[in-house]
Amino acid sequence: MDARGLQTLGFTAEDSGGQMNANEIEKNLADRRASFFESQNGLFYLAQQTGGFALVNNNDLAGGIKRVIEDQKGYYLIGYRPDESTFDTVSGRRKFHKLSLRVLRPGKFNVRVRNGFFGITDEEAVPQVKTRVRQLTDALTSPFGSAGVHLRLTSLFSHDPKTGSIMRSMLHVNARDLTFIEQPDGWNQSVFDILAVTFGDNGVVIDQISRTHTIRLRGKTYDRILKEGFIYNVMVPVKKAGAYQLRAALRDVASEHVGSASQFIEVPDIKKNRLTLSGVLVRGLPLQTYLRERAGPDPEASADDSVDQSDPETSAALRRFSGGMVMLYGVAIYNAQLDKQTGKPNLQTQIRVFRDGQLVFTGGQVSLDTANLTDFKQLQVTGALELGAGMLPGEYVLQVIATDLLAKEKHRLATQWIDFEIVKK
Repeated sequence: MDARGLQTLGFTAEDSGGQMNANEIEKNLADRRASFFESQNGLFYLAQQTGGFALVNNNDLAGGIKRVIEDQKGYYLIGYRPDESTFDTVSGRRKFHKLSLRVLRPGKFNVRVRNGFFGITDEEAVPQVKTRVRQLTDALTSPFGSAGVHLRLTSLFSHDPKTGSIMRSMLHVNARDLTFIEQPDGWNQSVFDILAVTFGDNGVVIDQISRTHTIRLRGKTYDRILKEGFIYNVMVPVKKAGAYQLRAALRDVASEHVGSASQFIEVPDIKKNRLTLSGVLVRGLPLQTYLRERAGPDPEASADDSVDQSDPETSAALRRFSGGMVMLYGVAIYNAQLDKQTGKPNLQTQIRVFRDGQLVFTGGQVSLDTANLTDFKQLQVTGALELGAGMLPGEYVLQVIATDLLAKEKHRLATQWIDFEIVKK
């Protein structure tokens, strides 16, 4: 399917044809049409050779997808076993065997068939044993995510005056997908490989991290990690502003099962001295827990730290909350302008919540309290939002907006967002 839709191949307002004569105009139009149709040749060739069909020059993408689904609703699949002569290797060259199919039964049938195949036996087509590096690399470069080990990746931009811009990534690992081997001393041990690669907007590898880890657990910690999973943190320095994609793959050494995940992230240019926000960090707490934490520590509360009462589902990595909880959020503000008289910034923040692209909540403008702040290069802003008990389950987006009242109108606003999910209790 060509998602560009129906194209206008004639001259538009963007073209400047005032300096061209009639022949030059016609040549440019012909070149434009030829270039466009040549760009579709690959689609037509692939469809023709594999028994499919190409959907081009149509703005109705939904209709095209519907046609594909309708085409797959009911069909007969026919196969056959070639004789041994098909795989003759006497000449040392694999012969291409053409295929054709005729339907003798009367009625309306759409016949789709590959044009042919090369004479390669099943034994020869069996994939070779892949090495550790090859398994991880294949998982990273595949356009489809590998689910041998279930992963969830969250990447956030942040900046430190000393180390520069950083891509902070949290990789949640489903521990049940790993192989834990019981040791003689009572510990349970699992060994896994990690490969994380950062790609630039041109597809070139910028940085990579490759490690092998051994995790040893026992007792309540082992039971909890097996039930809830764990988070693996990856910190990648970013030297240049721009768009990046982080891809991470994890391989369980014992079973050789591989999982992968990826995420795009935009790294702004801090050196431009424009208002900028870091990535938004969120986590969830039950309402009573939140109120208790605001009231301060309870001296009569149990000091038993052996039981972790936090819920990994509500962590910054997974962000799955239920209605009635409180969502805490935090963000850093960079490059705020300072008042010449007071030496302090004048900032306002606001949050908005969206569901399916529709605005469902708008918070009020909150002025940043600078009374106890000393570092104005990196301003930490935190807040809380009580999630209504009646919020429908589904995907939501939290948007944080910062307004610098001292900056020029053009660079006064900066926004950042993070997705989260409302689930049933």
